[in-house]
Amino acid sequence: MIANIKSFIVFTAFSATLVLFSTSYLLSASCVRNANGEITDASLSPNCTVTPDEVYFPIYKFGLCEEVPTYLNYMTACKFLYDSTTGQTVAVTSSSNFQLANNISISEGSYKAAVVLIGNTIGVLHNDVFAAPWDGLEKNGGGGYSVTNGKYCSTRLDSGSEDDFDSNLDCANSALAGGIFSETDGAYNTAGLGGRCSIAAGAISSNLTFNTASGSTTVCGMLDASTLETYTGSDTDATRQLVTQTFATAVKISPNTTSLNLAFKVTDMLSIEDVSGGGVDYIQAYLDGFEIAIDAN
Repeated sequence: MIANIKSFIVFTAFSATLVLFSTSYLLSASCVRNANGEITDASLSPNCTVTPDEVYFPIYKFGLCEEVPTYLNYMTACKFLYDSTTGQTVAVTSSSNFQLANNISISEGSYKAAVVLIGNTIGVLHNDVFAAPWDGLEKNGGGGYSVTNGKYCSTRLDSGSEDDFDSNLDCANSALAGGIFSETDGAYNTAGLGGRCSIAAGAISSNLTFNTASGSTTVCGMLDASTLETYTGSDTDATRQLVTQTFATAVKISPNTTSLNLAFKVTDMLSIEDVSGGGVDYIQAYLDGFEIAIDAN
């Protein structure tokens, strides 16, 4: 959506909207489908991505930065278009259109990066069909697992970690009504493998760095808005995740700026993978990467 902008000598005031854009990740590959639109088994490895039906992002902060910030200085280095202590959950789809904030002012300048502080509880809703039946795996109350099977697989109404020995998909022989699966540990956590941000410099390992069409994106797990996460074994205390998008081309705000397009990308951001465990090959869906695009006209 394009927002009208009224220009001033020092500040450019505008009503910002947040919309989807559909450029694919540079490192992603859409799942191969047959003539019936079914995902083929051969396409599941190594990169098989789909566009989820809906993704739910809890947004706390959204800002533009003239210099690329770290988690240590982003709250003072960036100018926030949206800032909330409680957060706002927005549903992003391939046709999203919603107002993020109104009557925002931002200084003229060249902005090299954007930051988004999002909550851990990112939700995803997706329904898909495969060329051959697959298993979905779910823990049951007795400490074991229940297996569902079929060509039609959909996200389960549930919450948990995508990295658990468990599937977030149910499968059946006919179409299912999918539910929202909410990630509780953070879709971009490092499971205590040393990939979190460097405390000294705010740098981050390649585990949580994504190359996108708009530039490079990094993710830091955060206990709160200003405190980096810590791990106890494989457990993180993160409640939020700080996403920093370094733009390939800086966003320029000038007195002649008349519109601003803000966008989250969801195209091909859901990775469909074949997972083996407990003697079962089951299907799993992982949120893959994060990308922001901003165009000023």
